Amino acid sequence: MLCYNLQYKEGDSIAWIDVAFNIDHEFYLVRDLKQDTSYNFRLAARNRIGWSEKGIPSKLIKTRPPGCPKVQITRAMRHLQELTETGQEIVLEEDKPHIDYSIEENPIGWLVEPQLSTKYSFISELSRGQFSAVVKGVDKSSDRVIIAKILELNAETEKQVNQEYEVLHSLRHERIAMLEAAYKASNSPVAVFIIEKLQGADILTYFSSRHEYTENCVANAITQILDGLQYLHWRGYCHLNIQPDNVVMSSVRSVQVKLVDMGSAHRVNKLGTMVPKYLGHPEYRSPELYNDELVYPQTDIWMVGVLIYVLLSGVSPFRGKDVDETRQNISFVRYRFEYLYKELSQEATRFLMLVFKRAPRLVII
Repeated sequence: MLCYNLQYKEGDSIAWIDVAFNIDHEFYLVRDLKQDTSYNFRLAARNRIGWSEKGIPSKLIKTRPPGCPKVQITRAMRHLQELTETGQEIVLEEDKPHIDYSIEENPIGWLVEPQLSTKYSFISELSRGQFSAVVKGVDKSSDRVIIAKILELNAETEKQVNQEYEVLHSLRHERIAMLEAAYKASNSPVAVFIIEKLQGADILTYFSSRHEYTENCVANAITQILDGLQYLHWRGYCHLNIQPDNVVMSSVRSVQVKLVDMGSAHRVNKLGTMVPKYLGHPEYRSPELYNDELVYPQTDIWMVGVLIYVLLSGVSPFRGKDVDETRQNISFVRYRFEYLYKELSQEATRFLMLVFKRAPRLVII
């Protein structure tokens, strides 16, 4: 994994201007350049050894004259641009701390902190659910950026909050976002999970931001997801909400993913277990979730299959004109291969055929 420093200068100037030292994706939008003006650009790269020398400057590039439309970037590219513009230092893969696997034997306990605002500053909201919000913040003692999941606590939600805590508090795997601390004060209306901060966007945003990607890139990401699920299943749990929002890039420079959000996770054994109906995203649910039947570890694999289909086609395989038609398409396993990209290997289409089975016990991968 590398990160980059970008510099530019006007064609007749000798002074180079630094744009950013933490670029770790494949583009950067340079702002506030003069119109109808020529510029040179150059890069330096950093790996675990250190910074390289500055590269050979580009040829003169002339900006457009007044009246020309501005460069348009996608929403996914804008997200990556904003990540870089925060100025946060990029942690190279080699420098990341090793996982403390002792947590499996000595799980994280609930902490009591009457005033979390004395320990953390919460900066901005990243996402919101029905009873929770995910926010970005700063640990005041170290100035470290953190991610907090704030969950509403009441008679209706307390059981679910405790269940998510029970899943998270002893999990330690390189493909699952780790719980760092959990807070629940007496008489408090909220519980707070401090979650490992990841570098990138969700997997669908990441792939849609690339100019192109290959089947091998998707296979690499899916292998990592299956690695995380294998560990989760070994611990006796199913995720039950595999969808793009819950597969997040731990790096935006290379394909490195982690599973997040254990709010739907349940203990499930190989003989089948009943779980609450309608867990997960409607288009990713398996037939047994829709039909209130026993679920198995293979239920997660169905959801992975839907994600694979989306990444290899740009189309949701079972989406109908309404929720009822979507449910019927899933229940009868109605999907079409012609939407998949034409360049796909036979192995990819065969994998999907093996995954999309009406009876979970027949899924063999």
